[in-house]
Amino acid sequence: MENQILDMDSYPSYFDETTKEKFKLVFDEHRLKVKNLPVIIKGVPLLRNEVTGEIHFPLLTKYLISQLVDEARESGTGGVDMQPNPKTFGKKRYKFGENFNFLYSSIDYEYIPGLARPHNEGFLTPVYFNISVLNKFTQNPGYGLDLFSETYGSIWYKEEWKIEFGINRNGKVIMWLGDIDSLPDNDKYFLRSENVESDHDIHSEFYDAQIEVVWSEASKQSALLKLRNRLNEIIRENAQLPLYTLEGEVGDVIKNLHRPVFWEQKHVSPAIESLNRIFVESISTLELKKDLKDIVKKADLEKLGGLKTFSLWLSKRAKIEDVSKTMLPFFVLYDFRILVCHLIPGDKRESMLRTINSRLSIAEDSVCYEKIYDSLITTLSASCSEIIASLGGD
Repeated sequence: MENQILDMDSYPSYFDETTKEKFKLVFDEHRLKVKNLPVIIKGVPLLRNEVTGEIHFPLLTKYLISQLVDEARESGTGGVDMQPNPKTFGKKRYKFGENFNFLYSSIDYEYIPGLARPHNEGFLTPVYFNISVLNKFTQNPGYGLDLFSETYGSIWYKEEWKIEFGINRNGKVIMWLGDIDSLPDNDKYFLRSENVESDHDIHSEFYDAQIEVVWSEASKQSALLKLRNRLNEIIRENAQLPLYTLEGEVGDVIKNLHRPVFWEQKHVSPAIESLNRIFVESISTLELKKDLKDIVKKADLEKLGGLKTFSLWLSKRAKIEDVSKTMLPFFVLYDFRILVCHLIPGDKRESMLRTINSRLSIAEDSVCYEKIYDSLITTLSASCSEIIASLGGD
């Protein structure tokens, strides 16, 4: 075992600087040699590269190892066996939210890179919550929730307060202890009721933005809405007609559209209803039919709804090889809206769900609405991009 040099002047990151592979805070047993002394670490926070397994040392861990090694050398001890006291380790309390007894671990603040500060000690301590904590902010009047990206958002109450939150890889909601302290007492009591123990993992776009100042990309849903705008623009430019109508009304729907946080039917149906209004119900069917009247028989147009009219328009006006494939996600969206927004007999519901899954290349027996939603966003984006490209757009 070679001697390791503990660089006390370097600050560790929460991920590999070159490959961006994430590090995980772990408490595994680890053996090393420092200044020719064997060191055994048990239960002390380490940072492990999740891809390579390589071990890195949080700054405080390095200081503790160095201190214990120096003491052992002075006393002539043959090595260091480093173990924290489980009764006190991670139990330090901070001044924020003192009267509410929030569950949190000082290990996170002291050992996860980027959180410890020489001032306002403990402000950036992550506090963890069940995902259901967000339900209040999506359902109750006066409260609001906005997701900037998939795992980073904000919650607020009227004009009185606003704080940001993240969602980690285990589906736990994370907020800073110092931010929570600024809230009214009744909201603190509510948050405490959904508070859970730390899982020592705050990897999220929330962490990237708040600590690393690396801003996340817009959510896939936001990117899809931008594609819709571009699609409308290029059809207006090329054919002098709008693909979509009632833009003012649809704009209000778009403004209030958010990716569901919960995936029960009652939470999914409003988002799907909104997507259907944005991409299906707002199609300018009459304008498209007017544009087709000189090349398609009137009788063939009369009974067509919005989606079939748009499909026919694409087959006649755009250079798309397989229009049915391109339009597939739009028809699936329409069917999914029926599934989640209407009362349907159980056997028919099961059959519809299997068909929807099959058309989206999802396992037919899956009952996961999140998979359907994400697949819809992805395939709708691909179709919009294809149509834009076929019409000469970028």
